[in-house]
Amino acid sequence: MSGFQTYRHLLLQTMPGSNSDKSTLTASSQGSSKTTEKRRADESEVFTRMSYLAIETNTNASSSSGSLPPQKSVLRTVFNIPCLLIMAVASLPRAFIKACISIKDLITLQNSKRFFKVLLLLVPIIYAGIYCVGSLSSRRLAEGLASQEMTEHHETELKSLWQSHTLLEEKIHEIEHIKEQMQHLHAEINGVMEGILHSVQETLEESDIPGENKDQVLEMINVAFKKVYEDHIQMPDWAQKSIGATIDTGRTSKSYELGKTEGCCFSSWFFSSANPPDTILQPDVYPGNCWAFQGSQGQVVIKLPEKVYPTAVTLQHISKAISPSGDVTSAPKDFAVCGLDEETGKETLLGTFMYESGKETIQTFQLKSELSKFFVYIKFNVLSNWGNPEYTCVYRVRVHGKMTDKS
Repeated sequence: MSGFQTYRHLLLQTMPGSNSDKSTLTASSQGSSKTTEKRRADESEVFTRMSYLAIETNTNASSSSGSLPPQKSVLRTVFNIPCLLIMAVASLPRAFIKACISIKDLITLQNSKRFFKVLLLLVPIIYAGIYCVGSLSSRRLAEGLASQEMTEHHETELKSLWQSHTLLEEKIHEIEHIKEQMQHLHAEINGVMEGILHSVQETLEESDIPGENKDQVLEMINVAFKKVYEDHIQMPDWAQKSIGATIDTGRTSKSYELGKTEGCCFSSWFFSSANPPDTILQPDVYPGNCWAFQGSQGQVVIKLPEKVYPTAVTLQHISKAISPSGDVTSAPKDFAVCGLDEETGKETLLGTFMYESGKETIQTFQLKSELSKFFVYIKFNVLSNWGNPEYTCVYRVRVHGKMTDKS
């Protein structure tokens, strides 16, 4: 028998559809012990056949090596390899069927029940574990994000508080510096007053004026000096540039342009350029140091450094005695004071008043007390002046009131 016929014979014997396989399957279904013994016998039989085939192949190769040429022996060996592979592949279905039958014999009804019970117990436990781990992770993540947001929020607040503290310290130092300057100026003014009074007293002593009249003259001069230099307004002024008050130039009338004018503050011998609107926020009041706008009607909007509940306003002008033109026709006459809403700009009328030029140069006007509102912007609206058709001069405007509770 040739090698190819031998492989074919063995392949037909190992096919799953052969009579021997049918008898094997029948015997396997009768019991697990018989199936195991039969499977072992079949495996030994296959091993015996493969061994016999290998021996026969080697024998044939050795017997024919002397007679066949080397090329034919190599071809025969190469041809045997696919046959072995085909035989191994053909035996796989048979081995798979045997394994399934063995597993079927091992799995009983009681084992199945136990398996499903264990499975029913394990599934909820596994699900609960996954749920607990997921919820714990999500909670930790949420807590981490919340703590990070709180930390950033606190850092922002601390930075804002530190900036406010620094700004407040700077303002305090500025106010202290201004107080020192004011005290120095008061000392200089008092020195000048004493010097003038001493000079007047010496002049009176050298003259022929009786003693009683000398005392009366000195007293009159002293009272006049007090009226000129003393400021009897003892209320806080929130419209001062030194504490942070500014002018809202977008809602303020334009300054008057210099031209051929006559009057108290725009004569060519006093100024070469017009003063800005924030001149009215400074305490230096002397002829020419004012802000002027064209015509008899105009307005200025003052931004206070804090929200203030306004109670009164003070308007100051120079007197006729020190006016270069000898009159005060450019002084405001009728005016209105309004509070402006910081967001909407809505106006709240706080009162309408009249500045009387023939009386004291510093006049205070009480605002409506029933309008208990806090404002940052105060509008000073001039409705008329005392007769100057070209321009109106405003020397100083003060805003008195109380700060908010947070201050």
